[in-house]
Amino acid sequence: MSEENKGKEFLVGAVVGSILGAITALLLAPKSGKELRSDIAEGYQQASEKTQQVASEVSEKTKQLATEVSVKTSSAAKTISRQTAEWTGKAKELAVQARDGVKAWRKAHEGEGLAEAPVAPVAATTTETDEEPPGEGRE
Repeated sequence: MSEENKGKEFLVGAVVGSILGAITALLLAPKSGKELRSDIAEGYQQASEKTQQVASEVSEKTKQLATEVSVKTSSAAKTISRQTAEWTGKAKELAVQARDGVKAWRKAHEGEGLAEAPVAPVAATTTETDEEPPGEGRE
């Protein structure tokens, strides 16, 4: 259960409990009408003050939690950004090394007729099948 829901449930419980307790005490106590009205007004005032106090505490707690979440989220975002930048840099370094390696290999094999050999893309490679090349039919 979230902190916000716990706070709301506590607030509702405090208000309902205060009201029920005040009503029970007033109705069971033998008093005159004037005293009873005065006690009801006083009970209402106390319940109202308690409700405002609890609402203020819940509001303050919510603000603190929001601040903590914001700080942690910001920290996580910075960490992720830094890590992503590091990985991007490493990937670029590896790409440059691969390019330089291919260039060096081509230069070393220039006279062998392999330096200009086309490199087939991985997706375009085929496997041997029983099919005949196009244009040649079976008889």
